[in-house]
Amino acid sequence: MNPATILKLVLLLGVVLLVVAIGIRARLEGLLRLLRKPAPALRAMVAMYVALPAFVLLVAWFVPLQEGVGAVLLGFAVAPVLPPWAKKAAAAGGHADYVIGLQLLSTGVAVLVIPLMIWIVHQLFGVATVLEPLAVELVLLVTVAAPLALGMGLARFFPGAAPRLAALADRVGGVVLLLGALVLLIVHGRAIVGVIGQGTLVVTVAVVAFGLLAGHLLGGPDPGNRGALASATVHRHPAIALLLASGAFPEHEATVIGTVLLYLLASLLLAVPYERWHKSVTSD
Repeated sequence: MNPATILKLVLLLGVVLLVVAIGIRARLEGLLRLLRKPAPALRAMVAMYVALPAFVLLVAWFVPLQEGVGAVLLGFAVAPVLPPWAKKAAAAGGHADYVIGLQLLSTGVAVLVIPLMIWIVHQLFGVATVLEPLAVELVLLVTVAAPLALGMGLARFFPGAAPRLAALADRVGGVVLLLGALVLLIVHGRAIVGVIGQGTLVVTVAVVAFGLLAGHLLGGPDPGNRGALASATVHRHPAIALLLASGAFPEHEATVIGTVLLYLLASLLLAVPYERWHKSVTSD
């Protein structure tokens, strides 16, 4: 097994453990609460799957970007929420049922939106992507659906041990994911430098900033859920973006990887001032 495969498995293990912890803490009666309230659910999906993709399409249409950059940004715009985002959402004051419901809803909607986006990109830009029909579903199954179901099953059949299991999965998953991310940055750090020019950095920052703004404005009257949606709109699943962009531009792998890492860094760093501002506003 080569080092790249080992690194991918380490990152996958970290994500899976964090989702298991989310599943253990989830309550079945709260999971569908968001879906039973059409207005918050609709606003959330508009922010994530209408406003942000439309903005990225406009940017890709008017700004001459490096080959593969626009595909990565569009991939992020139609990907579901990255599972470890739940911690940020909780820190922003998002209610547990809203956070879990948003995770599930975004995963389901992404499966429907991704083929539509592939068709739109082909019509507008003439770019076709080679994508296995079940590739996206497999990624979402392994990283979201299966570990979430496992966590809920553990909470149901081992209620006494559930809090300790959740804390252990949370702690180990966080450490594993952090170490894997650091190794990934060390190994592919030069790829980020390679894509910064030709407006890529500016466009990436603009996309993240717009995502935070769209999520905040469409998050509804509850300040905690508003912060959670702003965070969810920008913290999207990188594996989906990498899968879609690599299928469209297989000959530009370095650019695709560099842009994925650049977006992840920008979403983490730009979220910090927003989270501080949001916390100061809600605490007044």
